[in-house]
Amino acid sequence: MIKAFQVLYQNRQSVRDIQTEDEVRAIIHSELLDEFTHPRARLSIQKKYSLAMDRINNSGLSENEQIMMHNLYKEEFKKLSTADHS
Repeated sequence: MIKAFQVLYQNRQSVRDIQTEDEVRAIIHSELLDEFTHPRARLSIQKKYSLAMDRINNSGLSENEQIMMHNLYKEEFKKLSTADHS
């Protein structure tokens, strides 16, 4: 899972040093919340999820790796969709 995630985001320094599944989930969490973007320019969680799915689909990952990444993003998306982020 870690290697597949690193392939998806190979140009990000923060991703190169990931060693645990919890670190992957934390980055996905931040990515879906668009935390690295200025608040006025942030996209919705739904839009960020859709963009992540497109990235996975267009990646060079194997079918199994794609399914694994889809499931991981889906789990994190569900957690965020049911949480109150006001």
